[in-house]
Amino acid sequence: MKKILSTIVAFACIICLCSCESKQEETGTRVSTAPIDPEIVGTWMNDFSGYRFGENRKVSLIIDFSKNAHFTENGEFQTMNALIPKEQIKYDGSKIYITNTVYSEEEQMDVTSVLIDMERLDEPNPDSMDGYYHILGGVATDVLAEQLGIPPEHFNFEGKIDGDNFTIYMIDCFDYETFDEKIDIFSDLLAYYVKGDSEALSYDYTIENDTLTMTLTDVENVAPEVYTKVE
Repeated sequence: MKKILSTIVAFACIICLCSCESKQEETGTRVSTAPIDPEIVGTWMNDFSGYRFGENRKVSLIIDFSKNAHFTENGEFQTMNALIPKEQIKYDGSKIYITNTVYSEEEQMDVTSVLIDMERLDEPNPDSMDGYYHILGGVATDVLAEQLGIPPEHFNFEGKIDGDNFTIYMIDCFDYETFDEKIDIFSDLLAYYVKGDSEALSYDYTIENDTLTMTLTDVENVAPEVYTKVE
């Protein structure tokens, strides 16, 4: 999964107009049946990304790209490429709708795109954008999904705003199971990442106190992934 999370981190640096070719292929369907290690259930993060392993045998991917795209205290949206002014951000207490206009060399004209379209999952709050959201669409999630080689309609995106912190969650996107100190993460959607006869991305893992260390198996000289439990 390090390949996937590395791609997600890269997305934080390219939140702009672009398009990618999907590499999605279909494989057979595997079902998670092995007992789940209760110690791994929860949310695990490092400085940029993480996992949420659920009791429902699903794993969510998490990306914190606050340093690259976040809301300011003045109600603007700061990306690495531009500061989106309040005039281009619509907020009614429940729904956030952000657009950006750039000049297209190809079309020789200004082109307006939707960066983020999302609506609250918690109670409306006209005084603050802080809260939890269902992300309906926009360039942000389209590019994120396409960078993974998976069409965005296969994902359920949620977002959390907390001051200048902005986190995107890809909810319950893959299956997982644990056995013999190993984690298998799998889905038909992962065909591009799973090579050969393997059905899953497999990791050796250890948990010590609140630290999860995962090492991709069958790959030489790969650095371990280290996460801290936050929930």
